[in-house]
Amino acid sequence: MIQGKIGDLELKVVDIKQTHIKELFYFKLYLGDKLVGYCNYFSGRDYYPDWLEIDYYPWLRDVGLEEEFFKKIYNFLSKRGRLFVTYDKDKETLDMIMKGYSAVDTPLGFSLLKAGFTWFKVWYFPEGGNEGSPKIQANKPLNESVALKELEELLEDVKNEKVKDWINAKRKSRNFIV
Repeated sequence: MIQGKIGDLELKVVDIKQTHIKELFYFKLYLGDKLVGYCNYFSGRDYYPDWLEIDYYPWLRDVGLEEEFFKKIYNFLSKRGRLFVTYDKDKETLDMIMKGYSAVDTPLGFSLLKAGFTWFKVWYFPEGGNEGSPKIQANKPLNESVALKELEELLEDVKNEKVKDWINAKRKSRNFIV
């Protein structure tokens, strides 16, 4: 399960519960003594990759630990792993998405991008509303060439020059950990 330190704080998984699906678990995720979110984790099966969904409390951004937190999640997931992060408690991200900005233009999406994720989708109404709150899906690339292709595709939707510059620098450096 997810573990480690972020800054001086310990990342803790609490109250793990297995569901009727053997690969699916529910738990709470804390950093120190503060709740980061409620999680669902699917460990993968056959050709279905693993995924983690976090009903996210975005306080980590305020203390400068959001990118490092998502990097820890990125490293936890396997290649092609998926991360789903709710944004309904993140006013700035929610407002930007409602105004038509891409996922990576938002503070949450940019943190996910800097953590290593390269493919994004905004779920405004997940599965017709039966799958929880609106969320950003961020996928871990299979390899470096997929990461480069996905970064190039992101440039078509990005409006923020700072984000575009970051993507172009990353593409140029080819510094990927997949």
